[in-house]
Amino acid sequence: MRQVTGDTKKSDVLPCLLIPVQSGRLILPSVTMAELTDYQTPVACPHTSDWLLGRMEWRGTMIPVISYEHFCGQTMSAPGRNLRIVVVNTPGGSDAALKFFGVVVQGIPGLIKLEEAAIKEDSDCHLLKGQKLAVTLASGHAIVPDLEAIESALLNESWQ
Repeated sequence: MRQVTGDTKKSDVLPCLLIPVQSGRLILPSVTMAELTDYQTPVACPHTSDWLLGRMEWRGTMIPVISYEHFCGQTMSAPGRNLRIVVVNTPGGSDAALKFFGVVVQGIPGLIKLEEAAIKEDSDCHLLKGQKLAVTLASGHAIVPDLEAIESALLNESWQ
């Protein structure tokens, strides 16, 4: 569990979210998600990477919106139903230049309470850019996204 959270303190249970994306499921500690919003087409940002879909207004602030699959270099099919946007707190926190970003997801995240014993690293999985760790849970496979890499890449884009 310390690999999922980056925390060095041992904890009995960690509330997490299983977030459905086109390529599978992401898993994040629940405190990482600021909000789940209905999908809105992001305002395009010219001269940016294809994984940066644009920006949207959230609580009076413009935030960038990404396609996680494109960020990882994966080929995407047509978007499915039930599109939503998960607003993520950046690892840099409230003092960072970028405090939040949106990720297009394919449904509603599910809450799962993880115990360290329930997480097994999938060392056979080849990690792509933007993937920090692959894990196998009782409920199946999930990817821990590399939020630091996403935040860094967004800071290098001209999305504002």
